[in-house]
Amino acid sequence: MKKIKPTIVVFGCTGTVGKEVMRQLKDRDCMARGVLRNPERTYPVLIDSGSSNIAYVSADLNSKEQLEKACAGADALFLLTATSPNQVGYEINIIDAAKQSGIKRIVKLSAPIVQSSAHVEVSQWHSKIDDYLIQNIDEFCCLRPHSFMQNWERNTFTIQYFGKIYGALGNAKRNYVDCRDVATVAVNYLLATEQVKLRSVILAGPQAITNVEMAEKLSRITGRKIEYVDIKPGELFSQLTKKAKLPNWLANHIVELDDLAIKVPEPETDTVTGLILRKPRIMDEYLQEYRHLFKRKPLWKLLF
Repeated sequence: MKKIKPTIVVFGCTGTVGKEVMRQLKDRDCMARGVLRNPERTYPVLIDSGSSNIAYVSADLNSKEQLEKACAGADALFLLTATSPNQVGYEINIIDAAKQSGIKRIVKLSAPIVQSSAHVEVSQWHSKIDDYLIQNIDEFCCLRPHSFMQNWERNTFTIQYFGKIYGALGNAKRNYVDCRDVATVAVNYLLATEQVKLRSVILAGPQAITNVEMAEKLSRITGRKIEYVDIKPGELFSQLTKKAKLPNWLANHIVELDDLAIKVPEPETDTVTGLILRKPRIMDEYLQEYRHLFKRKPLWKLLF
């Protein structure tokens, strides 16, 4: 008797990590169903013209009926929605739909548990969702990365045009992990044959890096001088809201993460080697691969 392939539902399939989860599931012995919030959205991983184990559905995250249809017949679910003040409500809706549809396992991309010496509002959102998940789903796994290497793509504008990195990190270090390695951990747990009940899986990359060290790495990879400019938290918040036009909650989140790294030292070594059965990618590999994103652009292009 042939083994029935498991069906994995992927929420957040168009995001940095979710897209990579879909890409890796495509090469595994399973069916992968990506959930799109907008039915017109371009598929993040293309469906093969012939037989494919990739499919997509669309669902409103506020619609119980649509979410239950998206989860129908599935065995496990990857939980991730875009970070926003609506995240708690959206992800609780998804957990409810998964439970109603009979899904037994959810692998959630969460956040580090923040000690009382620091405050990170987004981590509090994740904590509420984590608690609800654990109370309502038989099998669960909360993945807790610190920072993604791909988060540096938020800084491309000032690096490209001004050769500068702005932050309020001082000399503190941040631990970075490649989103592709995080996706590998998620896929392994989604497809695990043994029971999974893990409230906290800390995902740390191979080293912790200061912004000064990042400026040196970017200088080497771009062939120009990149400078880190350390500013006060209030000034960083003002730049992010007034110049970068970020919403207040997101600007505040970025400032809080710098403050967290100052108050609570981040890991210096990786925790994922044993989870992915190989060494994780290092920052220099990521920067080499994506160096085109940080290359110089002349200031006159800002006028056109």
